[in-house]
Amino acid sequence: MQAITVRDRSAGLAGLSLAEVPYPRAAENDVIVRVHAAGFTRGELDWPATWSDRAGRDRTPSVPGHDVSGVVAELGYGTTGLTVGQRVFGVTDWARNGSLAEYVAVEARNLAPLPAGVDHTVAAALPISGLTAWQGLFDHGHLAAGQTVLIHGAAGGVGSIAVQLAREAGARVIGTGRTGDRDTALRLGVDAFLDLQSDPWRTPARSTWCST
Repeated sequence: MQAITVRDRSAGLAGLSLAEVPYPRAAENDVIVRVHAAGFTRGELDWPATWSDRAGRDRTPSVPGHDVSGVVAELGYGTTGLTVGQRVFGVTDWARNGSLAEYVAVEARNLAPLPAGVDHTVAAALPISGLTAWQGLFDHGHLAAGQTVLIHGAAGGVGSIAVQLAREAGARVIGTGRTGDRDTALRLGVDAFLDLQSDPWRTPARSTWCST
């Protein structure tokens, strides 16, 4: 099968190349996903797990990408809760080959059923950013209804999801971003938007904000 692979850690994004790689093997409690859409974060190329396994052994050429959306093609031994042909999305293991491939092996526990009304491309943009937003707001921030939360980069990948989650939780949301992000952040539901590009923000003694 074909996949995007990396071999040279010093090459950066220029080191990404299309190659033929073996079809993945489904270990116990795995599923094989036929990939319809995948997400890639350029920071992955700096993660140790992109280049070595958990024992520290070189595992290049490796396949990056950890957000995935697709259809279950095969079940590993002992896998329950999912069925062949089911639409799913989720995250792949950091220290295994990732989602920039035609097929990928994923632990079943790291996948969730994908509703029929959600496009694969949209689903593949969600897992890592969504989990990061959830963990920041609720696991670490313990956000509750009636509280006010400041979300930097409110129109970005993580920030846009954090805004929506915070609103659903009943919090008041203040978002920050660049001038061009204001309309997006307001559409997402921020109660107030702080423009970090405006001139007053460059002078510590002054500050302004724009609210709905």
